[in-house]
Amino acid sequence: MNQLLLEEHLYFNLIASTLVVGICYLLSKNPKTKDYVGFLYLFGIPLKGVFFYKSFPFLFLEGLSLSLQEKVNILFPVLFFLAAEVLFLLKFLKQTPSSQI
Repeated sequence: MNQLLLEEHLYFNLIASTLVVGICYLLSKNPKTKDYVGFLYLFGIPLKGVFFYKSFPFLFLEGLSLSLQEKVNILFPVLFFLAAEVLFLLKFLKQTPSSQI
């Protein structure tokens, strides 16, 4: 896997995670929607997977054989950004929403 593909993969994960965390942050500030942020996040995970599939369809070809290092290079950023999203989401949900928006 070339360096350009790795950079595109990292940028995709960075942008997608930033969007997910940003939307969850905005929704967590509203007392009416704070209870639903976790459910919306759970909906966002498969949606992010669909966008990943549409952005990198060649990674899912049946005849494609990847080495272990290439598989790790694909999987590690996904898991890293997923863990970061969960940590940020936990932080947002633990905060008490202010009455002012």
